Amino acid sequence: MMKFGKIMAAALCALPSVLLADKLANTVSGKADKIDEGKYATALISNGSISTTIDNLGVQKQRKYVSFVPSVAWEGRRYGVPSDALISMGWFDTVLKVNGAPQDKPVGWTQTLSNKEAYSYNKVEYPEATVETFAFVPAQYDMLVVKKIITPKKDAAVDFSFVYTFAPKTSSKPRDRVLTTDRILTPNCATFAYTAYGHLAYRGLISIFSDAPSAPSFPNGDTAKLSSRAKASPSNPLVITYFVSYNDDFEKKDFAKESAKMRETAESKGFDGLFADNKASWAKYWEGSYIDIPNKEIEKTYYTGLYHQKCNSTKWSLPVGVFASSHWNGRFFGWDEAFNAMSLATSGKFEDSKRPSNFRKDKLPIAVNRVNKGGTKEGVWRNCGARYVWESLEDGHEGAPLGYWIEHIFHMSNIVMETWGHYLYTNDKDFLKKHYELMVECSLYYIKNHVYVNDGKYTIGKCTDLERLGAAKENPYMTSCGVIYTLERTAKAADILGVDGELAKEWRKIAAELRKTLPNDGTKYVPYPGSTDYSIGSVGGLYPYRVFDENDKLAKTAVYEFHKNIDKGGNMYDMGKSVNAWYAGWMSSALVVYNDKELPAKLLEGASKECGSFYDTYEINEPEINVRKCPWFTTGSGNYVYAVNQMLLRSEEDGRIMVATSVPDSWNDISFNLPAYGGLWVKAEIKGGKIVSIDLSAKGKGENGTKRTIVIPARFVDASKIIGKHSEKDGNFLIEAEAGTPFYK
Repeated sequence: MMKFGKIMAAALCALPSVLLADKLANTVSGKADKIDEGKYATALISNGSISTTIDNLGVQKQRKYVSFVPSVAWEGRRYGVPSDALISMGWFDTVLKVNGAPQDKPVGWTQTLSNKEAYSYNKVEYPEATVETFAFVPAQYDMLVVKKIITPKKDAAVDFSFVYTFAPKTSSKPRDRVLTTDRILTPNCATFAYTAYGHLAYRGLISIFSDAPSAPSFPNGDTAKLSSRAKASPSNPLVITYFVSYNDDFEKKDFAKESAKMRETAESKGFDGLFADNKASWAKYWEGSYIDIPNKEIEKTYYTGLYHQKCNSTKWSLPVGVFASSHWNGRFFGWDEAFNAMSLATSGKFEDSKRPSNFRKDKLPIAVNRVNKGGTKEGVWRNCGARYVWESLEDGHEGAPLGYWIEHIFHMSNIVMETWGHYLYTNDKDFLKKHYELMVECSLYYIKNHVYVNDGKYTIGKCTDLERLGAAKENPYMTSCGVIYTLERTAKAADILGVDGELAKEWRKIAAELRKTLPNDGTKYVPYPGSTDYSIGSVGGLYPYRVFDENDKLAKTAVYEFHKNIDKGGNMYDMGKSVNAWYAGWMSSALVVYNDKELPAKLLEGASKECGSFYDTYEINEPEINVRKCPWFTTGSGNYVYAVNQMLLRSEEDGRIMVATSVPDSWNDISFNLPAYGGLWVKAEIKGGKIVSIDLSAKGKGENGTKRTIVIPARFVDASKIIGKHSEKDGNFLIEAEAGTPFYK
């Protein structure tokens, strides 16, 4: 019988301390082992490399949550064709006996996901014991850490086993192309050595070890087990931390040496040290920006969204999800990643918002080769441009299955949008210079491949616009707006860098001609010529592609007409009756252009009601009609976060900064710190319906003295406190401000 004594007492003193104080934590509970089938999906923990989920019982029971089954996914390790699925790296469960009696029928459970410190906490009550679980993925290591605290209800002998299964499978065959080459037992540790013949050939090690005496074994070829037995009591529980480390030759040449080093690090730092490092890493992510708004449902969805974005910030780009056999298997959409990038940029998370642009810049030769005769040889650049694949693998090649979605072309516009957007918020001219050629090649692709001139009229040729509209739409509105946006912003970039003057003229001319032929019915823009469909693409000239200001009547009518009929097109697919989080955020981001104070908040509040138990966004979640797809869907959380930021602080390229111009009249207590264009930040506090403080400052590449016009609803303003020039128009004060200089007392 093992004795843990002081080890257990010390471990209990160092548990995460924010469960009650963390306003970014979300808690859910249930009786027995029951969950809310319409909302609950397991809690996501990830570092952007290792991604996994923890279920309501603090383990990974093999049941399906809408589209995924809990397991460990490791970004970049994937099978080859036909689906290039991520290889499951395994999952864990536990076995508990108290005085020989199995404890496998829970009385009740509680689970908390801490967005702030990125861990899942479970407390599960059994007839004879309570089991607590703290699980997290360290930000710095490819590792899973699981602390178990087993507290019997009276003095007892406790038998506890941590069971890890490594049985990779595809949709058709278990262990397809993955071979366990060795099973290694050392004190308190069981290790799988494997070779996977997938997209590449991977050799790796998965080691499962603990910080307390645990007898290792392999009950069968796919299962490793660490077993412990100890006397425990209500005042002296059994406490063990389990570590699962992942190392392979995909990124580490001497992966066996790295595996040993990782174990040494884990044993040296222990749970406390690893968690302290993880906490510090996440604290750095949360630095700077914040919001505090009256609608706490929106706020909770917002913060889970920002947590979600960081979880999916890989070393390559921002996928829609990192799950094995779900969420498009962590492939990178040039379309979706831009929505995630803009949510991060508008939240000041610039280290993450630049990742997609960096990824696309690095893969530019592949995209150029896609459409140019002679590939990427010297002299071919600036010929037919660059076309990126629809679902990119880590190496830049296509991973999408065949279908008409491959005929999308608007993702080149999104690649320009995320690049230009990052520049606008950071004012980083060096970044713009390094990524300028990326913008140029995307522009040239459109001009050389998709702009047609007939009888002096410029149009975009047939392509797939939004998939809901079907294939081969000629001169589609949203795609055309994307082309206009791409050409005009690339021309602006040329102006800033002082290059390509003649090309910039051509880009502006073509964009102006394309504006003349945008499809409309005389009162509003429509998805494509002669269309009677309802598509959110009809608001594409405001978001994602801001090519119109608030004065364009056709654009405004299109936005409000679609909103009136949003039940006919409120999600990506021709199914469901409501509006998913992705489209709610998209629609809100168009409506804020008109300083709409009612509809954005209503849309976002409605979307919150369709979120999961941890305020995680689904691709679509209407359980009452059994229409559900993809919990923890980043495009939804990305558009949601972006929309909330736009309600509170919206920058315009003409120099205006709109402060809280799209919040409901009932919101009287608001505070935030958010970035604006030009490397500027606005920090504001409104209490009781009046400004308490507001300032404009410069950070990073921003410059003090930069002039901006602050636009803010008159109801928040005491005119006697304004310093300097100001005017009043349309219910707003327009205040002339300079970064670094007070403009409100």
